[in-house]
Formats: sequence, structure tokens, C-alpha cells
Amino acid sequence: MTELTETAKSGSPELRFIADAHLGRLAKYLRLCGFDTLFADSLSDRDIIEIALKEQRIILSRDKELLAHDKNKGVCRIFSERPVTQLSEVIDKYSLRDFFNPFSRCIECNGSIESVSGDEIRDLLLPRTREFYSQFRRCISCSKVYWEGSHYEKMKKFVDSL
Repeated sequence: MTELTETAKSGSPELRFIADAHLGRLAKYLRLCGFDTLFADSLSDRDIIEIALKEQRIILSRDKELLAHDKNKGVCRIFSERPVTQLSEVIDKYSLRDFFNPFSRCIECNGSIESVSGDEIRDLLLPRTREFYSQFRRCISCSKVYWEGSHYEKMKKFVDSL
């Protein structure tokens, strides 16, 4: 077992992942839970491996060719086809439950999310959103705006159920 995998199993909050092209929903779920997760939707196996080695990321994959590559040291084979079960596989394998930091990463681009005033993003919001919500967060990478609407409650229940 490699040092990276050992560190991951110890439950390090600095755990970082890269999910291959078949695991987009899993990548979003991990981001929702606060884990730094790249989604390699248009990268070759070689590129995924290079990024993983350079950035010390654990590769998440169901691809037998990618999993078999001899340079892969920090790899997690995903068995399930169902994204929620895939998420449970990763959470259990790396003992992640104590390190959740929900809503701290953008589920679209993996950027960090920060609090922002309504005045700063006023022009980006629909009138009813401005009317009913006063607390907002924004991705520092892609500028996507988040607020605690009804969808937030569903996501919070999902994370709590894990």
C-alpha cells in the first residue's frame, strides 16, 4: 500500500480525488460533502494518472484499463453503478464521515465557496430570490451563486443521511 493510500485511510481532511469520466455524479456528491474532487470528463487515462501523481490525488474509477496501469499507486476501484452507493464505497474505504464539510465546494467546478453580500451579487439574482433570501455564497472559481432555498434542504438531508 502506498503512502498516499495510508494517509487517506487515516482520514486526513486533506484527501483529494480525481474521478474518471464515468463518475460525474460521484464527483458532485463528494464535492457536496466538502471533498476536493476533480472530474476528468475529457481527459485520457494517461492525463488522469499524471494529474493524480502530480497533485497527490486518489483516482476513483471503474475502468479496468485505468485501474491496471502500473503507475497507479493511489487508486480506488469503484464497484457499484449507482452513484449513492459509489459515494458510500468511498466514504467507508477512507473513513470520511468525520471530515465532511458540506457546502464548502462548488458542485459544478470544485472551487471553494465563500460568503458574499447580497449587494455584491444583486444583478445575478432573480427578483424573487432577492426578495426571499439574504444570505448568499459564491464560488471563487466560477462565480456560481448559492443560497439556502428548498433545494438546499434536500441536499442537507442527503448529506445528513450519509
